[in-house]
Amino acid sequence: MNIGVIVAGGTGERFGGHKQITVLNNKPIYQYSLDVFNDSDLIDSIYLVFPKDLLVEIKNDLSTYNSSKPVILCQGGETRSESVYNAIKQLDSNTKIVIIHDAVRPLIKNEHIKDLAIACQKNDGAILAHPVSDTLKKSNDNIVDFTIDRNNLWLAETPQAFNLNLLSSCYDNIETNDRKAFTDEASLMEHFGHKIQVVHNRSENIKITKKEDLELIKGRLYNQNKMGIGVDFHSLVQGKYLIVGGHKINCEFASDAHSDGDVLTHAVTDALLGALNLGDIGEHFPNTPEYLNISSIELLQKIIKKIPKDTKIAMVDISIVLNAPKISPHKKAIKTSLSEALGVNEDIISIKATTTNGLRFLDMSNGWGCEAIVTLSHAN
Repeated sequence: MNIGVIVAGGTGERFGGHKQITVLNNKPIYQYSLDVFNDSDLIDSIYLVFPKDLLVEIKNDLSTYNSSKPVILCQGGETRSESVYNAIKQLDSNTKIVIIHDAVRPLIKNEHIKDLAIACQKNDGAILAHPVSDTLKKSNDNIVDFTIDRNNLWLAETPQAFNLNLLSSCYDNIETNDRKAFTDEASLMEHFGHKIQVVHNRSENIKITKKEDLELIKGRLYNQNKMGIGVDFHSLVQGKYLIVGGHKINCEFASDAHSDGDVLTHAVTDALLGALNLGDIGEHFPNTPEYLNISSIELLQKIIKKIPKDTKIAMVDISIVLNAPKISPHKKAIKTSLSEALGVNEDIISIKATTTNGLRFLDMSNGWGCEAIVTLSHAN
């Protein structure tokens, strides 16, 4: 069993507040790391470590978080070392490897977890790091004393992975007051003579310490995003119900269509195809007998399977144009239906509805339409 520990226990004094919950591109910073640990096939459960004053807020966040594995919330300590210890002392004795990561490094990738887990099979622990490339100087009162040989010097990062039994033994065999001298778990393990392997990280893994760092991270995340737009319209005929996002609304109308006429789902499907650069919905599902009266949700799910493993849906923004029936009473049910079909949290789905307000130049009295924008991001 492998356990992930995400450390978010800091107060953010240099940042000017709790940086781990600062919203970055519509998502709290800590959730970027949580998403990667949640997506990893090598992690069985996740421990989140937060300061006491944030526990209630994070508990509320987790109540709507769609996790495939257990996520346990822990209270942090006065130091990073104490925060980690508070988590690992709760871990099951069957735990083999614990992978520890700082929540304020949101550019973590799944491959980091994999590489560290492999390294831990032959070593007591492993750290992600990159070699020092700049010339190092030792100074005294801002006057250079000498130049340090940078060969074999590495800058340690997180995540870091360790044999849990050995790490726990290290914590148990050192006085509480002495733990603060160790700035990471690797240095504690080194103190007791354990073998720690360096895993060369060749990707950016910026740690957020100041507010200026947010702009750097935003740029990196933005460059990983892809967007697609989908638009669909159908005529309205006399009927008994409309299907909107897979949700059935009883009314006196029906969509005149080859499938079930779910305009919203058609638009989302086309937007997803656009983001994937895979053409349009008509190319994949032509008006043939095979697709007659088929559920549009079923068609959407076929396209979802085409999303690469290293890519996930980050945002779905939907605008519906429909004079009647009113969409507002059904928004919650539509979101639930769509989130289940897409396999995403409801909080990344935005649904807006409008009418033509009697504008004659935009006659939608006998039809309805929808525009959807889907954003995909790298799943790390």
